[in-house]
Amino acid sequence: MNQNGKNQWLIMGLSGLVGLFGLHVSGWAGDEGKVSQDPLHLLESIEKRRTQLDEQAKKLEIREQDLKRLEERLASRIEAMEKLRDTIRGDLEKEKQSDDSNITRLGKIYSSMKPNAAAEGLKALDQETAVKVLKVMPEKVVAKILNKMDVLSAGKLADELGMPIADKRRRVE
Repeated sequence: MNQNGKNQWLIMGLSGLVGLFGLHVSGWAGDEGKVSQDPLHLLESIEKRRTQLDEQAKKLEIREQDLKRLEERLASRIEAMEKLRDTIRGDLEKEKQSDDSNITRLGKIYSSMKPNAAAEGLKALDQETAVKVLKVMPEKVVAKILNKMDVLSAGKLADELGMPIADKRRRVE
């Protein structure tokens, strides 16, 4: 093969590489198939493009590593928050059980009191607590206590207890 044929093969091989790497080099082959650009310049362009691609690959690798670290931190934070949520739920459940047992205990105490004293004691509590206490007490005892209260206080408590109006009038009067 003569020198001209070798150059033709080199040019064809380089043009394939140019297409492969997406290089845009204009004017490297003329109308008559003559080389109008130096193959050395073409190789330099390919090397420059390869260097750019290597730099982009390094940047992408660094970003990927950063994302992995962020994902790990986020997973750690999520895990910590879930543990905290579970702890809070457990604490709230314990608090609710404690409140329920205290309400039940208060219900027993007020049930054992005379209706006048129980009525005065319940009026001293906030309405929400008084309603909770009345709900755990037997209805007959609640009726006696409401009967000893003033009409306004008894009506508010009866509303909160969900008693029908006719029952409220009968018990309050």
